[in-house]
Order: sequence, then C-alpha cells, then structure tokens
Amino acid sequence: MKKTLFALIAGATLVLAGGAHAGVTNFDDLATGGDFTSLNDISPYAGLTWSGDWYAGDTAIGGYANAAHSGANFAVNGFGADAVTVGSATGFHFAGAWFATPQGSADQASWINISAYDAANQLIGSTGNVAIGAAYAWVGAAFDNVSSLSITHDSGWYVMDDFTTTAAATVPEPGTRLMLGIGLAALVAGRRKSAR
Repeated sequence: MKKTLFALIAGATLVLAGGAHAGVTNFDDLATGGDFTSLNDISPYAGLTWSGDWYAGDTAIGGYANAAHSGANFAVNGFGADAVTVGSATGFHFAGAWFATPQGSADQASWINISAYDAANQLIGSTGNVAIGAAYAWVGAAFDNVSSLSITHDSGWYVMDDFTTTAAATVPEPGTRLMLGIGLAALVAGRRKSAR
C-alpha cells in the first residue's frame, strides 16, 4: 500500500507540474552578417519548419534599422511573399509575435493575418486582419496544439521578431486536478483509518 501511495503522489506531482515553458525565437543566434539568410535552408530552426519565403536579417541592412524588436536580428517575408508558413511535426502553442514594416521598403504591408491549423489541417483560429506600421505591434494569438501557421498580408514587406511559443503539453482540466486531489486525500484518510 505504501508503494502505491508513493507512486500516486509522484504521478500527481508530475501531472500538476506538467505546464509548458515559454520559448521566444528572436533570431539573434543566427549569423546574418548584414545580409539576408534563408530560414528554410536551416530548417528546422528553433524546432520549427520555416517555408521558403522566410529570411532572417539584421539591422545593419540598409532600410531595416527599425526591423528588430529585441537584439539586432529579425525575420522578414522575403520578396514580399503573399503567404508564409511556420510548422512543426509536434503540436505547439502559439502565443504571438511582434510585427512591423521595414522603414526602407517602398512596398510595405499595412496588415497581417495569422491562421493556425492542427495536424489534420483543420482551422484552429485566426487573428483576423491586424494593422501594422513602422513601430512594432504585438499580435497575440493563444492558439493551442498548432501544426502550422499561415501568415498572410495585403501586399509588400513586414518584419517579425520575438516569435513566442510553448511546447504542447497535456495539462489536465481543473476538474481533473480537483478529482486527483480528492482521491489522494481519500487514500491518505483510508490509510490512517486502517493503521488504527
């Protein structure tokens, strides 16, 4: 009985501590050297697969002095691509990212829209069209169990930084935690009663 109780307590501890940890991809670990680097060529990068129109750059590139939200590097939709994607073989939770338009670009996007899809390619949700400009704006999403994201825009270029995810984790519903706690309390109470 003692071994069973310890096993239940250890299992409960793991379940209750099973929250995911946030990860911020800021592209600053990439050596861009004042030029653009294809993210697709180094996929998977940061545990994610980046479509062929994603590039990393740094603020030394002419016209991109405002392009990094933090550090000196950023991601950009290369050649003004209409839609770019970010995916993963394992589900992830997408919290959001920072978006802006590069100051030196003649054709700048005025909005972006992020759509999330699950492993069966079913739509999870969409941010709708979110206005962006020269100053960075946070586009929050809070999409769970994402297999791929598609980012579309009206036209032109935009930059992205501090792409924020959390690893998919099985987190029990609050009722499950309550039932687990009641079950553990009952086991402890039963153990005390049988010891008397």
